[in-house]
Amino acid sequence: YDQYARRLHPKLLVLVFVYNDFRDNTPVLRALRLIRWIRKRGKHRLEPVVRKRSDGELELAWSLPRDQLPEGVPLPQPSWAARAGRKAMAHSWFARWLYAKKNALFPPEPNHRFIERLDALGREPDHAALLEEGWRSPRRHPLPRMFARRAPPPFFEDALQYTRFALEQFKQRADRDGAKLAILASHTLKLPRMSRLFERMSRMAATLGIPVIDQAGYILRQGAALTDARWPHDGHWNPAGHQWAAEALLEYIEQRPEVCDG
Repeated sequence: YDQYARRLHPKLLVLVFVYNDFRDNTPVLRALRLIRWIRKRGKHRLEPVVRKRSDGELELAWSLPRDQLPEGVPLPQPSWAARAGRKAMAHSWFARWLYAKKNALFPPEPNHRFIERLDALGREPDHAALLEEGWRSPRRHPLPRMFARRAPPPFFEDALQYTRFALEQFKQRADRDGAKLAILASHTLKLPRMSRLFERMSRMAATLGIPVIDQAGYILRQGAALTDARWPHDGHWNPAGHQWAAEALLEYIEQRPEVCDG
């Protein structure tokens, strides 16, 4: 927003919120999962990150993403096959098609290096207690689903603070620049065993005065199933998913013309 969208002087900001945003907003979980991609992008690329001060408050900071990892957490060493595969994926649609077919036939197991890094994190004094209370193996309990539990473990309750902080940052900027702000909640927040994600995000948004556009509700009103919005072996929106997202947003604007100054 600061580097690009603000220059457009928007009247309406729409945050698309998907099921894995809870996980990706917390620096520790993000680093544990994505360090291989951060390493690939180059160690000198700066990204905005959030850190917790000694008084428990969160603040924005500019830092190297890999600095998020505690000392002693092992970095992955990709094989030549993995490096060649990533290069092929970047330049070949055929390679992407093969990768999609492989995932359809043989769903990938959680990255074993993620398990190693998780174990190393559990030996860190600052995180060991959180990980011991209610944490279950991600081999059986995918991370997004942990946020959908009735009572998430303390580690995940802590992570929810980062999502609220992110929403606060956008709200402050929208108010400062005279823009309206809304959240387009992806249908993924209401998939089976995930519906509490929508409830959690909606409560956060309500306390901040941010309206929520419910794509899942819109899809169901069309007489379709939520799974009709995604590809068979890929969780991203297919053409119908994109269409329903656009129509839900248009419906919201038509019902509230004031969001675009009439």
